[in-house]
Amino acid sequence: MEDLNLWLIGGGLAVGAVFGYLVHYFRYCMVAATGNLFLIGDNRMVLAFVAALAVAIGGTQYLEFSDTVAIADSSYRNALLDWFGASLGGFIFGIGSVFAGGCATRTLVRSAEGSMNAIVALIFFMLLAASAQFGFLEGIRLSITSMTATELTGSDAGLAALFSLPAWLPAVVAVVALLAYMVFRWNPDARGMVIGGVIIGTLVIASWYITGVLAQDEFDPTRPSAITVSGPMARFGYILLSGKIPDFSFTIAFVIGIFVTVLLVSMLTGKFKLEKLKPGQLKNAAFGGSLMGIGAIMAYGCNVGQGLSGVSTLSLESVLAFAGMFSGTALTVKWMEKYRS
Repeated sequence: MEDLNLWLIGGGLAVGAVFGYLVHYFRYCMVAATGNLFLIGDNRMVLAFVAALAVAIGGTQYLEFSDTVAIADSSYRNALLDWFGASLGGFIFGIGSVFAGGCATRTLVRSAEGSMNAIVALIFFMLLAASAQFGFLEGIRLSITSMTATELTGSDAGLAALFSLPAWLPAVVAVVALLAYMVFRWNPDARGMVIGGVIIGTLVIASWYITGVLAQDEFDPTRPSAITVSGPMARFGYILLSGKIPDFSFTIAFVIGIFVTVLLVSMLTGKFKLEKLKPGQLKNAAFGGSLMGIGAIMAYGCNVGQGLSGVSTLSLESVLAFAGMFSGTALTVKWMEKYRS
């Protein structure tokens, strides 16, 4: 194993610890946010996500405009625009998250809290994500990409580069639109959740700075990255399938930080409880986790990796992936509600 970069490890663990605590405390989840919005008109979690995204976009774009971090060098802004794979993968991920009972991050957090349903979903997520990234599904995924992806002449999937816009314009429009939503759809009961969202957006910025500045080695430069769950989960699944341990990274440390923090907090506060699977849950958990794993790898990230980190770079691919996740989640939530009634 290569020499460990303490900034990557320490930074990832610290960011994961704060992020995990916030998700545990406020019970943030893409499925819950979407379901609450469409089924009962509760937009508190949506406001929290909007706040996180506004802060993440504003801060990330500042890092890029000021030449502090080479955001354009990140994987989200590469020259291969896989518009179909990102959209379809996001849609599949959204469907899976509803059947699993929560998005990838919420599933990880609930596993640390003792939910057997989440543990089953997480195991299938890891195994199928590893299969799509490194295993028997990799060939199918790459074939779809080769048939549909577009090689960009400008080598940048950012909105400004793709549509020949001033570099600042998409960032300003995005932040203003998000802030406008918060003003016109404000819910006084969302104040605490929104503060948590602002902190999460700040964690995205901090992650870019840690990986893009503090952890950079002039003799071994690496691409900057931010927070994500699906990639590390695929690598943990690879460990289960092959027994080989991958090199440590910021994102792997981030996921470990989430799990360990939530586990410790749950045990110290007496909230840790092994919840048995109810009849019929095993099938949904396995099915949902499998779809999430496949979809996340096709979409190059989960609702955190693409929905926060990716969108903060204003990558078109990330926007399409997150739109697919939201659509898949919303349609499945509505379908399941109709089915149950």
